Amino acid sequence: MSVIVCDTDTLVVDESWLPREIPPTQPAILSLGDALVAREREMIEAAFAESKGKVSGPSGAAATLGIPASTLDSKIRVLKIRKDKFKET
Repeated sequence: MSVIVCDTDTLVVDESWLPREIPPTQPAILSLGDALVAREREMIEAAFAESKGKVSGPSGAAATLGIPASTLDSKIRVLKIRKDKFKET
């Protein structure tokens, strides 16, 4: 508990008491689950960019990630990743 004592009706604060610099704000911290999902999405999208939208086969994103194509298909659905945006036109 703190108490402020003042001789007058108005409290005056000397500006020299206040910090001159605004401290940097902390960046928003993601929960572990959210951070893992975000990282998984980044990795899958990077693999798709490398494979030009191809899921399976030796040069597909699944091979790059070291997971079965069926697992990658599952993750694509759950994360709602549009693999077509990585295909070459």
